[in-house]
Amino acid sequence: MKRSMKQRYHLMLGILLGLIVAQFLVILFTISQANNLYTLASDIQSILIFFLFVIFIYMVVMFNYLPYRLSRSINKVKALIDEISNGNYQIDIDSSLFEHDSDFEELLFSVQKMLDIIMRFDAAKADKIYEHHQRISQLINLLPELVLVATVNGNIVYINDVFRAKFPAISETTNLNEVIHKNDFYTQIFETITESLRFGNNVYDHKVDIEGSSQTALIKGSIIRNRKGTVSGGVYILELIGDEAKN
Repeated sequence: MKRSMKQRYHLMLGILLGLIVAQFLVILFTISQANNLYTLASDIQSILIFFLFVIFIYMVVMFNYLPYRLSRSINKVKALIDEISNGNYQIDIDSSLFEHDSDFEELLFSVQKMLDIIMRFDAAKADKIYEHHQRISQLINLLPELVLVATVNGNIVYINDVFRAKFPAISETTNLNEVIHKNDFYTQIFETITESLRFGNNVYDHKVDIEGSSQTALIKGSIIRNRKGTVSGGVYILELIGDEAKN
């Protein structure tokens, strides 16, 4: 039978009370059977010493057993909560560890229910994030301009299909600082973007052209900042103009 800590406490107090009552009954029985006062006094003294010893041992056991059981259960729950706080929501909760403690077993069931709700919420949130990502990606891919999203370190996070078709050698694994072009026109374009990321400056209709060349590009860029206001990256749109747009 599963007992809670409160029930165990009441049971041990009941046993202690039973020992005291048993002592009282034994003394009454001894008095009723006594033949002389000297023998009665000796018997009562022996009974009191015996029960005092038994009650003392029992009290020592009781005052050590209850804190031990409580501390052991709390430490197990603490270790479980530490695992959850580290992000391990798929932890295997072994309820058999608390099968003799109904209070903590009910607590474990509540923790397991909480984890199930968190995991369902995380799954729904991940589905929503993926859905929004797909919407934004498809919307960007419909734009005729070249779109590039990069981190402050120059790592490319996203490029649309138009950009990918124009620069097939560049992908989401490329770093802008490592991009090298023999064409001065393209070199100026990527230098403008990397400088914008380095200094955290927005780009407003920056025109890139080469003297004596029909190649022209218009760059628009916006810096992305985190909640602390620190630059984390940027979004850039490249519009190719003239002969370059036809290539």
